[in-house]
Order: sequence, then structure tokens, then C-alpha cells
Amino acid sequence: MHDRLNDPSWRRRTGALALVAAALTVFVSAPRADAQACNPDAGSCIQTHPTPGCEDSDCCATVCDADPTCCSVAWDADCVALAEERCEGLCGADASGDCRLPHANPGCSDETCCELVCGADPTCCENTWDTTCTFIAEALCPGGPPVECGLPNQGPCLQVHATPGCDNAGCCTAVCTTDPSCCSVSWDNFCVQLAVTSCFGCIYTCPPESVPEAEPCSVRTNDPCAAGESAANFPASGLVCGTFDTGVTSTGAWTGDRDGWAVNVTDTDNDGVAKVTLRLAVGPRAFAALVPRTCPVNLLTAPLKVQGGNCTEVAASACLPPGQYWVVFSPGTYPNPGSDGELPCNVSPRYSLRVEVSQIGCAPACTTATGPCFDEHEGVGCANAACCGPACAADPFCCNQRWDVDCARLAAVACGIPVPSNDACATPTPLAVGQTIEFSTIRASSENVPLPQSCVGNTGPVMGPDVWFSYNGERRGTIVVDTCGSATDLRMVVYRGTCDTLQLVGCSSTSVLCSPNTRPRVQFVANCGERYLIRVGGENEAIAGSARISLTATGPVCPAFCPADLNRDTAVNGDDLGVLLGRWGAFGGVGDLNANGVVNGDDLGILLAAWGQCPPPPQ
Repeated sequence: MHDRLNDPSWRRRTGALALVAAALTVFVSAPRADAQACNPDAGSCIQTHPTPGCEDSDCCATVCDADPTCCSVAWDADCVALAEERCEGLCGADASGDCRLPHANPGCSDETCCELVCGADPTCCENTWDTTCTFIAEALCPGGPPVECGLPNQGPCLQVHATPGCDNAGCCTAVCTTDPSCCSVSWDNFCVQLAVTSCFGCIYTCPPESVPEAEPCSVRTNDPCAAGESAANFPASGLVCGTFDTGVTSTGAWTGDRDGWAVNVTDTDNDGVAKVTLRLAVGPRAFAALVPRTCPVNLLTAPLKVQGGNCTEVAASACLPPGQYWVVFSPGTYPNPGSDGELPCNVSPRYSLRVEVSQIGCAPACTTATGPCFDEHEGVGCANAACCGPACAADPFCCNQRWDVDCARLAAVACGIPVPSNDACATPTPLAVGQTIEFSTIRASSENVPLPQSCVGNTGPVMGPDVWFSYNGERRGTIVVDTCGSATDLRMVVYRGTCDTLQLVGCSSTSVLCSPNTRPRVQFVANCGERYLIRVGGENEAIAGSARISLTATGPVCPAFCPADLNRDTAVNGDDLGVLLGRWGAFGGVGDLNANGVVNGDDLGILLAAWGQCPPPPQ
């Protein structure tokens, strides 16, 4: 209609134009049939329902313009068909396009997938369904049930195709183990790349100085625990070149080659260990593992293993006790022998394997380590041999791989570090204004007190080993409790009430005001005489270690409070005098009873005037 009105020949017909204008006025003023039918409660536009209209107003209007009965009688199959055909941009409509292919309009044809993607990136349902939306769809949207690998007409493994799976059963299985969407959604470019590297990748050429394996390809002689076979002795040069083939029987059983090499690890400097390094280079995915010489071979107990592929040399080392070992080579992904594709001998699959034994680099960690014993750190061992030795004896990981929180706990037990006296809510350590307390949670336990929901955040619902402090409201107004400078990742919760009736006051797991290590800091308003409980623990169940806590307050001392009771034993006596004299001349904090910024004779006078039993706090 609008095109005809803009046509000059039509506009010249003034009488007809007047009639059209009048008709338009009637049309605009009259309510449309879909005005009430198109509402959010009318039902899905891509599902039939007995009521007229559908929930998406744009799609509803489009369909009802084509078929008014959809907004006056019922939303039947014809209405759904129109929606599928014309409602471009509506989640679930065919017109919106494939969720895994980019297109100019928003939305896509799989309603569930569309809603998942737009929940992660709303622009996919507002602007265009671009490559970012398709990437999110690949990650979030489930495909169909996995297809069987190696079926006819599935498409080559080295070519992109829209259907899942590929025509080489062994390669298809290997790729789909890494990326299941290749067997449930489509065989995309990522699946092709996996096929190239895992199944048909480079053919490795062994170094000329390597010693060839005596076992010919396709002949089985050196699997150490197989009937009639025995491991070959590793050559003195330390470098071998081996051949292998892989195959799958009609029943799906793997028939590939596994090689075994006998290696003696010696300890010539008599320190109890030697450093063993495995270096592997191979084309298809394969691994080598050092295992004790026992049958059957248990790959899961290998103290040293290395995963290879893509013709690039990879290496791994470990400090091991002397003895007789086997190095087992196998195609597959550790610890599962098995082919990542069928590679016959005529493609000449080869690998090189080097074994190095050294007496350097494995000095006992407990005599050379410098890291702290009661905090986790990246190195091995810790600085105190008396604490380190028992920990490494109980868990060799502590002196071979890394000194983690479990190692720190073992060391703490070995050296008799006591359980903190404030490990329980019932026995908190008093925390005074201006005071900083150094503490450790390494031997603390985690109190069975659920975290308030508002304190869970991104660090989970469970706090690690925790300790408790208390503040008894000696000053009113703003109180700040922080753990700035702590070596351990912490979270903190402040409560009022008793251990049986804890009421949340505030909580924190990080604060930029504790920069650069962003430890927790809580600020709250205290009432005179009210007791507060402060819980501090690891950010999660696996974190414990050294920390510090401070409390500051700028408000006035509460009138009925006993400020001269510096050690909080409800009496002002010689113990408090010793505390004040010990801080004589200090800048504020404990002992600054008149809050003038320095501990001096004025504060001594206040303390002596308050000598004796403290009055009870107000109820």
C-alpha cells in the first residue's frame, strides 16, 4: 500500500487518495485481531495450542497477517508452519538458521541451543548469529547420540563434513575420545586437525646415531610379560630407534605392538637416588613409561612416564631409587595402550627413545631445600630436615614433585606444631584495637559451620581449615579487620551472637585495599559492649598456612568499657602494666588509652587509676 501511495501517478488521483486516507484512518483506529492474542502468555509460536496468538509479538503479527485465524481461532499446525518459515530471528524457528553456522539474523533454529547461547552472549539473539555464537553453540549445545565410527558414507577423516563420525573406525574413535562432538554433532575443522595429528600425522625419522630395535615391524618378541617374549636390553648408548604397527581386529580388539626395554638404574654416589630422564619422539600419539620389573606390568604405578606425538621430542624426569626397571613403549594415550589409527608397517612408523641416568640433580631435598616447612611452595622439600624427612618418608611426592599443603601438614605433625588454641568457635583468641596477630592454620581443622549464602561467591561453599578470634566492642563506630600481608589465600566471616546463634555481620575473600595480595578485609559498625566472632580460614578446603590479622578502630572508647585491661583478663593489674611499658613510645595501638597517638605517661596515669577488677560490660 505504501509503495502505491508513493507512486506519482497514484498521487495525482486526488479523489482516490482521499478515499485511501479515510480507509487508513479507519484501519488505524480499529483494534487489530492480534492486539490481544499476541501476548507473553499466549504460548510458543513454534508449538500448536488451542488458544489464538503466540508469545513472541513480532512473530505473532507476521503469522497473523498471513493467516488471521491464527489470532482469532487457534494456533494450529498451519500457524506453526508459517512461524517456522517466516519468523527469522526467533529461537527455534527454521527460518532463523542452523545454530552451528553463522548467519546475518539473530537466533537459530534449535530452541534449546539458541537459549543456551543467548544466555551466555545476549547479542546472539539481538544482532547477528556470528562466528562467536557458533563457537559458543559448539561448546554448550548437546548433539545427538554418538554415532558408530567407520560406517559407510560417513566422509573422510581428513575432510570437513556436516555429519558426525568418519570412515576410518580407529581414527574416528581416537578423535571422538578427545572431542565427543565430532561423533555427535559434525566432523568440523577441529576434528580434521585432530585426525591429522592423532592418526595420520608426521612419519618420524630416527636419528642416525640411534641403535635400531632388533624386533622387526609386525613381529612380537620384546613385550616383557607376553608369552614367549622378553624385554630387550637397552643399549649402552642410551638411544634406540624402534618400529611398530597398529591394527584393530573385526571384533574391535587392538593388535598393535608394545615394546619393552630393560634398564638398570644405578646409584654411584650412594645418596639413595638417581635422576632418570625419558626422551621420546614419535609420529602418532604414543607414550613410554618406566615401571618396576614385575609381571603383570602395572602402568598406573609408573613413577615416570612421557606422552609423545607429532614428531616432537618430549621429556620427563624423576628422582628414583636404584634398581631394575622396564621402559615400556606403546601407541595410545597413557595409561591406555591402543592405536589412534590403523598404521601398517608399510608406512614405516618409528620412534626414538632415549634413557639418561644421572647422579646430579637429585640431592636429598631435606638437606638442600630452602622453602618453609609449614607453608606450601613450588619447590621440593623444606628447610628443616627434622620436619622434612618424616614428611617425605610418608609421601615421596613432597621431595620429588612439589611441597604442597599436605606436605606442610605432615611436617607440622612431625615437628610437634600444636593445634591452634583458637581452632574452635568456643575458644576464640581476643583481638584488641591496634593489635596484629601472626598465626597459622596448618594444623587447624575446619569448623562445621555452613557459610552464609551471600559469602559463597566464586570460591565455593566450604572454607578451609579455620581459626577464630573475638572482639568485645571496646569502641563504638567503624571497625576494620584485615588479613593484609598474609602468605595464605584466605576468606573471613564476622558474626555477632554466640557460637549457637551466629548472625552474619560481614564477610570477604579478597579486597583491593589489601593490594597487592588482595587478602580479605571486613569493615563493620560495632556497638559498645557487643561481642563479635571473627572466623578466618583457607579460601577452599585445600588451603592452609601462615597468616596475620589486624583490627583497627577510630571511634571513641565506650564509657563503661575497661580500656586499661590490655590483656583482656577482666582485671587491671601488673600484667597490663607490663604490656603498656613494653609499648612505651609506640605510635598508637595497644596501650594508647587516651587515643592521642602515642603510648606515654598520660596512658600510665589512666591505667593506674583503673587498677583492680573491671566493671561488668553493659547488658
